[in-house]
Amino acid sequence: MIDQIDSKSIWRNDSLKPNLGQIHNIMACIYIVSYLVSFHVDIAHHRDASASGYRNELLHGLQSLSSTQPVHFPQHKFETLLNEYAAECGVHVRRGDELTDLRVSTGRHAVDVTLRNEKRQYEYVVGADGAHSKVRSLLQIPMEGPPPLQSLVNVHFTSHELAAHARTSPAMLYFIFNPSVIGVLIAHDLANGEWVFQIPVFPLHDQPPQANFPPDRCIDLIRAAAGAPSLDVALHSVGAWKMTAQVAAQYADANHQVFVVGDAAHQFPPAGGFGMNTGIQDAHNLAWKLAHHIHNPPKSPINSSMSWLPTYGVERKAIASAMTKLSLRNFERTLRVPTALHVSYDSAKTLDTVSHTRLFQWLPRALQSSVVSTALAAGTAHLATLDTAATSSMGRHLKSRVHEIVSSRQALGMLFYNADIGYSYNKNASSLETSDAALNQAHRFHVPPSRPFDDSVADSKAPPDLVDVVFTPQLHEGHRLPHQWLCKLHDDPKTHPPTNRWSTLDLPQRVLLTTPKNGGPNFVLVVQPATYSHLAAADGALPSTVAIVVLYPSNNMVTAVDKNHQTLGHHAYVYTEATAVTATAAILVRPDGHVARIWSLATDVSPASVHTAMSNGV
Repeated sequence: MIDQIDSKSIWRNDSLKPNLGQIHNIMACIYIVSYLVSFHVDIAHHRDASASGYRNELLHGLQSLSSTQPVHFPQHKFETLLNEYAAECGVHVRRGDELTDLRVSTGRHAVDVTLRNEKRQYEYVVGADGAHSKVRSLLQIPMEGPPPLQSLVNVHFTSHELAAHARTSPAMLYFIFNPSVIGVLIAHDLANGEWVFQIPVFPLHDQPPQANFPPDRCIDLIRAAAGAPSLDVALHSVGAWKMTAQVAAQYADANHQVFVVGDAAHQFPPAGGFGMNTGIQDAHNLAWKLAHHIHNPPKSPINSSMSWLPTYGVERKAIASAMTKLSLRNFERTLRVPTALHVSYDSAKTLDTVSHTRLFQWLPRALQSSVVSTALAAGTAHLATLDTAATSSMGRHLKSRVHEIVSSRQALGMLFYNADIGYSYNKNASSLETSDAALNQAHRFHVPPSRPFDDSVADSKAPPDLVDVVFTPQLHEGHRLPHQWLCKLHDDPKTHPPTNRWSTLDLPQRVLLTTPKNGGPNFVLVVQPATYSHLAAADGALPSTVAIVVLYPSNNMVTAVDKNHQTLGHHAYVYTEATAVTATAAILVRPDGHVARIWSLATDVSPASVHTAMSNGV
């Protein structure tokens, strides 16, 4: 593994989604993350969930959706954790090296890579080299989407006084609107007083966005944001970036030997926490397909299935395009608060456009800067009335408008179950709904039909008009296998009752860890006992990369070692609740937890039909 960066930086994304926790379970480091981000009691329970305008969705009912929950964990610290885990696994990262050229050889399965000081050949290359990807550039893959939406400056600092104050009303994001500065304070680590202040800027032509942000001014702006002229501030770094909404035209070369993942493949507005989460999903999707392809080449003696590599770009680009659309809609919704405060994003963009015209650039640079700063100051001067809302009719009016937007969940959202864990790789699946009706309810979910509706975030019944927008986990091909708790069934349940609770989503990893090495990741065929018996009598053998998991009801436990065990071999689990998963004859689950094929009848399940499913993909 080669990394051009020789040190870690402050990244932008702090939110790890439920599906990301499930992916990290595979690496066993989610437990460390969970420990590191454990909420202090005063933060987790500082208000009653029924308090006006307050909902604590993270603490109620989410175990019915996933075995792992969303967490707020700074991305640069997550990178440190991943580096430590990689080292423990024997992965060597060469830092400070640089890619200068890359060519896919014709007529032979090799990629010629030129680094700063050497040339090497690799069978596969994965470019995870960020928004300005050299790998993507060398492949001549263009980005598709609108021009940059906004320039921003990130100020990384520590303030223990600000953190102490924030702990009285803890959150991840604090939106600042006052005449001195508009921006977002991101609580990277409240316990240690670590923050990032994200400030929208409108730099002049050919001027770096951070040019007008020397250390003294940054400290002044932080203090202005906090309303504390003597606030303790330890400045760490100042950086700049551009908010974009673009997706790579393709995710791989024509031979499927060079791939792009993460920011190299897509960039979203930071409105919903989709960037890092989608990027890690890319890597997970590609990793198992590469491993499967390398260990079990198509048409090899032990594997008659297709190559899954071409499906990487097809599946992940479709998801990235949907996430781009959702991020843009979410960004538009975040603008409702500044619009309600009469702070116009469109006017600011118009000013930015004018400042980049040739006529404007004829003005002296000092005059250009003065015009822009004066116009921006004029557009925010009225925000001073927010501090005098008790005596100012305008201040009361502005606060009332903002309260209405926020309390009705019409602004920025962070929980999007349909997008986070409800996305599908089935090309025939319905597109992600981004209407206001859907996004206003994006934080709600309907638990499986056999359980009551989760009244911690909704009414006792799903309102009829919300049936199509409230997330409900369902068993469909291409979707993630619905989460359900299972217990491992031992060979003799009479003397060794079921132990160790696992999620259905853990099954591919549990099989991989407990099955003799067969050269790659396992697909899992989840079956009922009747299907298992039918398979035992069928002709032929299952693909070597498919493991059987039999689900037994807890009220009718049987010995997993029966006459068929010697023929097939299987993993046995017990369930306590009947669901669509336990009622289905057979479900072929991919290594990433998504459903590849569903069989409704046990008589339709055979080694041949499984081979066909492996050959056709989702």
